[in-house]
Amino acid sequence: MRRALATVLCVLASSLSANAVTIYTTLGSGTDTAAEATVTGFGAYNSTALVAPGLPNPMPPLNFTIQLYLGGMNNLSIKQASNFMGFSIELSVANQYLGRNSSRVNVPFLNYLANLRVRTGSGAVVRVGGNSQEWTQLFFTMFPNQEIINKTIVPNTVTPQVNIDADLFYMMNNISSLVGTRWYGGLPFADPTNTTGIASIIAFAEQVLGDNLIAMQLGNEPDLFGIGARARPTGYSPQNFISETQQSVYAMGNNSAIKNQMILLGPSICCNIDGQWSIDQVLAAGYLTDFSAQLAQLAVQYYPNMNCAGDNPPQAQDIFASYLMHTKAQTSVNQYLNGTAAAQVAGKPFVMFETNTASCAGFVGLSDSFGAALWAVDYTLQMAYGNFSYALFHFGGQNSAYNPFTPPPSNISAAVGDLWSTGPVYYSTLLVSEAMGTNNASQVVDLLPNGGNVYTPAYAIYENGNAMRVVLINFMNDPTGASDYTATILIGGGNSNQPASTPSTVFVRYLLAPSVTDKYNISWAGQTFGPPFSSDGRLQGNVTTETVQCDTVNGCPIKVKAPSAALVFLSAPGGTMAPAPTETFSTSWYPYNAGPVVNQAVLATSNGRGGRGQIQDLSTSHGKASAADIIRSLSLPMLLTVAAIAAGAASILSMQR
Repeated sequence: MRRALATVLCVLASSLSANAVTIYTTLGSGTDTAAEATVTGFGAYNSTALVAPGLPNPMPPLNFTIQLYLGGMNNLSIKQASNFMGFSIELSVANQYLGRNSSRVNVPFLNYLANLRVRTGSGAVVRVGGNSQEWTQLFFTMFPNQEIINKTIVPNTVTPQVNIDADLFYMMNNISSLVGTRWYGGLPFADPTNTTGIASIIAFAEQVLGDNLIAMQLGNEPDLFGIGARARPTGYSPQNFISETQQSVYAMGNNSAIKNQMILLGPSICCNIDGQWSIDQVLAAGYLTDFSAQLAQLAVQYYPNMNCAGDNPPQAQDIFASYLMHTKAQTSVNQYLNGTAAAQVAGKPFVMFETNTASCAGFVGLSDSFGAALWAVDYTLQMAYGNFSYALFHFGGQNSAYNPFTPPPSNISAAVGDLWSTGPVYYSTLLVSEAMGTNNASQVVDLLPNGGNVYTPAYAIYENGNAMRVVLINFMNDPTGASDYTATILIGGGNSNQPASTPSTVFVRYLLAPSVTDKYNISWAGQTFGPPFSSDGRLQGNVTTETVQCDTVNGCPIKVKAPSAALVFLSAPGGTMAPAPTETFSTSWYPYNAGPVVNQAVLATSNGRGGRGQIQDLSTSHGKASAADIIRSLSLPMLLTVAAIAAGAASILSMQR
C-alpha cells in the first residue's frame, strides 16, 4: 500500500488559441502582475444571456400570511440529512476538479466543499462516475506520464473510455481527511459478464475509502442501454437488467475481500420519457426484492429537459419561463413518489443520483442564470419534501453550462489557484445547506402559500416538532420593486387554536441578483464568489443578515424581492448561521524555494504520490457535441517532496468490453 504526504495543487498550463477572449487576473502573491488567459467557445464561460420572462398576468397577491403550527405540520417529510444537496462529478473530468493525484489536491475544490461542511456540520456528499464509468479499467501501475486518469474515445460515441489508476481512490480519501467528504463510486457495466473485475473494484474502493464510501453504482442509466455504444439487444428490459445485475451479485458473494455486501446503488434509470422505463416498472420487476441484501440505496437520475443531439432539444428561451414556476419542481418530483414510498418500506434511502437543469451540458443562458439558482432551491427542497434522501447536481467539463463551479480551462497561460468560476447553482447549495441545519433532523414541508401561487413558493423546515426555518422564493423578475412581496409568518395563534408562539425577532438572509438572467452578479447573505476566473472557492465580502422585528400576535413580515429567495431563521442564530468555513485552504503563489504550511496531523494520515499531465474532456453525455484534447501541462515545482511506496507487482483488473 502506498502512503505519502498530501499537498495542494496549482497548475500552470500553456495552450493558447487564436481569436480568443482575453482576460486578466492578479496572481495570488499579492503583486500586481497580470496573468493573461484565453478562453474560446467553452460553454462554462459563454456570456449569452436570455431575455427575462414577463410578469405573470394576473399578478399574484403581494401580501399574504404563512401559518405554522406548534408540534409540526401535516405531510412533513422524513428526517433529512444536513448535507442533503451534494454533487455528481463525471468520472472523465474528475481530475480537473479533485486534483492531479492523491498528493496534489485542488485547493479551490477543498474550499468549495469546506463552505458546505461548516454550514451542515457534515462533509459534502460527492459522486464520481457517469456515462464515462461504463468502460472503466482499474490499474495498479501508473499510466505513461504518470496520469491518474487515462482516456480514449469509444467508437460511435463522444463518451470516452476512462481507465483509472488506484491512486484516484487514495485522492478521494485524502479529500475526506481534509473536509469530511463522503463518496459514491461507479462500476463499469458495458460488459456485464466481466463480474470478477466489478467485484474487485468494489473490494478495493471499500478497502481504501472505508466509512467514507457510501455505495457503488452498478449500471448508469440502464434504460438507455439500447442506445449507443452500450447497446444491448432490441427490447432490452428491466428483467434483462435484473438478470445481468444478478451475475455481478453472485461474483460479489464469492469475493471474500468485500466486507460489506450491502454496497450497491441502483437502478439509476434516467429519463422516464419516450417509452423508457419508469422506477415503478423496475421495482415491479423485482429489482428491490431480488437485491435487498446488496442494495444500500435506491437511485434515479433526472433532467427536466433533454438537450442532447437527436432529442430535438427545445430552445432555451422558449422554456426559460417554465423554470421560474413552482410547477416545474412539483412535476419533476411527483413521478418518483411511489418509488420513495417503496424505499421507505424497505428501509432504503432514495437518492436523486444525477440531476441538473437539462441533460448534455445544459442550456447556455438558462443553466448558468440566476433563474436556475432559484429553480435549484425550489427543486431541491421539493425533493426533500418528497422523501428523497440526497440530491446530487451534476458537473461536466468546460463545455457544460450547468456546472456549480468550474476550474479554469487548460489554455490559461498563467494560472495559480484563484481562477475558478462559480455557477449560480452553487449559491443554491449554500442556501439549502443552511436551511437544512446541522442536526440531521430537518423535516421539510411545501407550504403552498398565497393560494398555491406558482410564483411565490415557500417551505418550512421543522426539527423535532419545532419550526426552525422558512424558505421563501420570488420567481418574478421586476427590478422596479413593484413585484416584491411580503409574507407574514405566524407560529401558532391566529385561527390555529394553538397558543401564539411567534418570536419577537427573526433573522433573514437573501439570495440576490438584479435579474433572473444574471450569471455572476449573484450574492448569498451579502457574499459572492465574483465574476469568472476570480475565485479560489472562498466567499468574498461580509456576511449580511437582516434582523426583522415581529409582532407576536400579528406575525413577522418578510419582504422578498423580485427576483430572490429568502431564508428566515425563526430562532436565535446558531451553527447554521456560521458566516464562513472555520478552515480554508490557501492558494497563494509560493516561490520556488518555499512550500505551503500544512497541518502535520493531516499529513500524517494522508496517502498519495506525485503529479502528472492530464487529459481534458469537454463533455461526456451521449449525443452531445464536444471536444477532447490532450493538453501538455507545465506543473509548478513540487511544493513538497513526496515519497510513495507501492506494494506488490503490477496488476490490472481488466474491465474491457
